[in-house]
Amino acid sequence: MANKQFVPVTGDLVISLHKRGIFKVLAISHGGQTAAIQSFNSSKQQLLGQPVEDIPCDTLLPFEEDASQAAARIVREATEEK
Repeated sequence: MANKQFVPVTGDLVISLHKRGIFKVLAISHGGQTAAIQSFNSSKQQLLGQPVEDIPCDTLLPFEEDASQAAARIVREATEEK
């Protein structure tokens, strides 16, 4: 079975081969070659810092949260003070 290449779309959560962290895709270039991304705090569901533009789409991978990460995030969200 051939590996299907990931094609990011606006709103996706991704990781980058060249940057550390989780990012949200803000926009994709007209030709689909580059993306604008911004650091994203998955626990607080909010964007952090400034957007980074012209990131090659072929260096972005889907963010996949495993079950233990999801459980920890849910507990943290439920117990944090608002």
